[in-house]
Amino acid sequence: MAVNLYMPSYEGFSKSLFTRHAYFLFSVIFHLGLIYGLSQLAPKAPPPKNTLAQRINLSMNNTYRMKMHQSLKSIAQVQSELVNNLDESFKKNIDLQPVDLNEIKDPKLSTSRLMELANKISENIRKIEREFRVRDLQRAVSMPRDDVMKRIMTMEIDVPQYRGNRIPGSTMMKLAEDMETEAQNILSHRENDIKVRGFGNSAFDVKKTDKLTLAYHSEGDPELKKNLDASLTKGHAEQRVHTKNDFVDVWLDYIPPVNNADPKKVAGRIIKSAGQPADRLFINSWYIIGPFHPSTLKHPPEYAVDLDGVYYGKDNYPVSWKYLGNSQYPVIPPQADKAGIFYGYTEVFVEHAQDLWLWVGADDFASLELNNKLIWDSNIFNKKFNDLAYEPGSVDRKNWNLTEFKRRVHFNAGRNSFKFKLTNTDTKTFFSLVLTKE
Repeated sequence: MAVNLYMPSYEGFSKSLFTRHAYFLFSVIFHLGLIYGLSQLAPKAPPPKNTLAQRINLSMNNTYRMKMHQSLKSIAQVQSELVNNLDESFKKNIDLQPVDLNEIKDPKLSTSRLMELANKISENIRKIEREFRVRDLQRAVSMPRDDVMKRIMTMEIDVPQYRGNRIPGSTMMKLAEDMETEAQNILSHRENDIKVRGFGNSAFDVKKTDKLTLAYHSEGDPELKKNLDASLTKGHAEQRVHTKNDFVDVWLDYIPPVNNADPKKVAGRIIKSAGQPADRLFINSWYIIGPFHPSTLKHPPEYAVDLDGVYYGKDNYPVSWKYLGNSQYPVIPPQADKAGIFYGYTEVFVEHAQDLWLWVGADDFASLELNNKLIWDSNIFNKKFNDLAYEPGSVDRKNWNLTEFKRRVHFNAGRNSFKFKLTNTDTKTFFSLVLTKE
């Protein structure tokens, strides 16, 4: 049986399709072209920012905020000390703005709020200082109080009120530091003023404090030691950190001896009654960051410790905090073969409040803070142990005694923070911190 099959050609089929659906096809092509054209005219999304740069910027801003918070708490402490020592007649003449001390303790305060509170408390301190000046002038001249106040006001310089949301974080931090310095100067001035004039004519009652005991190693030249002790007793206790030339003649050739010929050594960061007995406790675990470029300017870790922070270090290489746990004696920072500045942070837990001896040593220079108070600052270069530190058979290294300085200090019950700044000028460096009871 013959079957005739009709197969239309492709050309004919396409013509038939276009003829039947010409409007539909035209509409599709037109709208596709329109969408493409509009997409080219629409504003393009900005390219993604450098995530590292974002992290560093965020770290810097957070560091500024943390430092501002420290300054704010210091300013608030000054106000409390001033107010607590004012008599009622004095308080009647000043109108202090209320400040919520609980809010100041909030670690999440924004930079703008920190600046607002710092401005408010600083103004309160200025009001207190103004009243002191009024009373000072009234003692010297016979004038009505209102006239004296007007004269005092005309001598004052207007202080601008800064708005935290209109200035950069670094500027806000510097302003807060300046307010802190001004507050501390006012407190120091009024304390000294009262000591000179006595208690009779003052609205301020200075609390008696025990003399700070400066306990250093007493070995060496007795006459030199006597002169050095005399130089250290000058000034305020917080300022009694040696100057560039102190102790140089002793420390260049001298390392204070250990307590025992064969001391019991333990490494760790916890001191408690149930712990392992030891003659020397080596602080062996630190968070360390660096190197930063050698400079007289402050680097971010000097303002505040943000263990999540990332910053530009030496040669603009990004640096972050690295945990160095269970270090061998002494502590050698990562990348110690590079000249630069390193920072270390750790916390020591003490079961009961007590006094302990610190044995500190470093190559080349180091400063050390305990609970945010500077207790050591070294500028000595040619130390006796600089070579001994790198000799495995050295007795001083074996006894954990690469020491240039020792001092008895007070530890609070609970956590106590240490922060060191270590400056390295060549390809070798280390830091040593050992605690003892005697």
